[in-house]
Amino acid sequence: MGNFAGQLPRVSFGSRVLRLKRPLLTGTDVKVFQRLYNTLLELMNPPNGPMGSPIPITGVFDRESQKAAANIQSYFGICVDGIVGPQTYRVMGQDNHAYGGPAFGSRNLAAPITGGDVIVLQNRLNCLRYATILNQAATGDFDTPTSKAVLAFQGDNIVYRHWDIAFDGNVGPDTFDILWITAITGGRTLHEGINGFDTAGLQVILQNLGFYSGRIDGYFGSVTRHAVKHFQEAFGITADGICGPQTFYALGRSNPVFWYSADAFPRGRIGSLSHIQVISSTIDPVNGDQNPYGVLLAPNTFDDTNTILKHGDLLVSNINNANGVMGLGSTLERIVNGRPERFFAGAMAPIAISTSNLGATWIADYGFAPDGSQGLVQVISPNGTLFSGGDIHRDLFDGPWGMQFNFGEFYGLPVAFFSTNVLSGTIDRFTEFHPPDFNEDSVTLQIGSGFAHVGTNINTVFGPQGMIWLPMGDALYIADGADNSISVLAPVSTAQTDLGSGLKIYQGPPLNKPAGLGFNPENGNLIAVNQGDNRVIEINPRTGQLVSARLLDKTPVNPVTGAGSALFGVYVALDNNGELLVYFTNDNTNTVNVLTR
Repeated sequence: MGNFAGQLPRVSFGSRVLRLKRPLLTGTDVKVFQRLYNTLLELMNPPNGPMGSPIPITGVFDRESQKAAANIQSYFGICVDGIVGPQTYRVMGQDNHAYGGPAFGSRNLAAPITGGDVIVLQNRLNCLRYATILNQAATGDFDTPTSKAVLAFQGDNIVYRHWDIAFDGNVGPDTFDILWITAITGGRTLHEGINGFDTAGLQVILQNLGFYSGRIDGYFGSVTRHAVKHFQEAFGITADGICGPQTFYALGRSNPVFWYSADAFPRGRIGSLSHIQVISSTIDPVNGDQNPYGVLLAPNTFDDTNTILKHGDLLVSNINNANGVMGLGSTLERIVNGRPERFFAGAMAPIAISTSNLGATWIADYGFAPDGSQGLVQVISPNGTLFSGGDIHRDLFDGPWGMQFNFGEFYGLPVAFFSTNVLSGTIDRFTEFHPPDFNEDSVTLQIGSGFAHVGTNINTVFGPQGMIWLPMGDALYIADGADNSISVLAPVSTAQTDLGSGLKIYQGPPLNKPAGLGFNPENGNLIAVNQGDNRVIEINPRTGQLVSARLLDKTPVNPVTGAGSALFGVYVALDNNGELLVYFTNDNTNTVNVLTR
């Protein structure tokens, strides 16, 4: 669970001059500066060479931060002194006088506030998928659509980046920090000659939309101006080559994502992550259950004051018993201080797990019978106890395997869980459930069918397994180990009929019996782990292109018996500095691990 501020003093970005002095300046504003600098290094391809090298993100303005400031100044042709003042802040997209002020971040924002800082907020949101919620160009009035757009922004950053921020529709210090480091364009009007980080963000959007073929260099020259004009013409707005509120809004209507990353050269790729760290054993300390499968990070959206499950806890499911017999495991482990603690012991071959915004964990249980005939879905409380009606039985079940939640409350959608049936190649949806009687209340509908599946028992079966749900289009992505594919179904939360097998967005190598599926919130790519060769694969779902791949376990996998297969579950989040974390379970070592830069 990422806490951007940590123990740092809260200081609004742009509110003071940053310089090397004694004692060293510390604060969240310094950390925003450092995070933005590193992010733009990933995004940009400067014509005159790289703008320096990444720096440690500490929140302390030290000599490396001073050098980074000088690098920014030198690259953008402003006074080089290593001091972050108004001119350098403007280059970084923070103009304290934009739209007449007050400065963005100088006060908390909520209804019914008006002002130039509200225009900046709306512009920054309008460049991304939140334009469809705001539904108009920036007005400067913090109205109901603005609050809803802020809620969606907070939801995305809580659910997918795992930032520990408020979910209230208002903009306070924690939300400001995440806005500065993720919604990088919209802080000022852009036109030819206005260069900076925000111009680089504009170029990323235009390039992904097919209007800009130049470098992501942060320089607003004639090529960028022509790209803006062509976009404006295509969207039917005034084609003047100037990016103001109307153009920012049009960009977001065409750019339904919540990240800045060029599809041609994505930032935050897993191929750039080089360190694997063992976090903990996953063997149950009581009965010795082993073979970890599902893994998740508990969200910060429920009250954990009096619960065993805490915000940011890692949960892992064990599918085998102590003797290594497949399908006889019964436990979920909570990882505490590098050690497994039993969280639940009443499962029946638990495969995938997913936790709701209220802290209830849903388990896809294959069942103890090898043919899947005892399959069920279980719902347990944040205290690790089965709800009285938490055993859900349905005739639709045929080897429950995958499990995913939609956080519908955050997005104005029906709250729903989804599970896969690996023996029949189908997808089920659960809605209208209420604790404690989930079995009685849950409305279960088959919303997907026709997915590839092979095998007849838990040792031989492959089919639809890992899933990830995204709010853009209410889309559910499904990894299928039977035909090495990833498909998408939509709209899954509201569909009233079976959507079939959806659209295949990728099939074939290097997918090799993909199991778990995750989401990279820094570039919008899907991350799958292969049972067939122990590699992690990154695929762009918008282009259908392979992005990167990396070996996570060197053990050879027997293509006939599957011996040596290590990877099953995967979960992606960010750390306190905004760096990518890829959690994964390893069956060969009975551990949960993390892949980092």
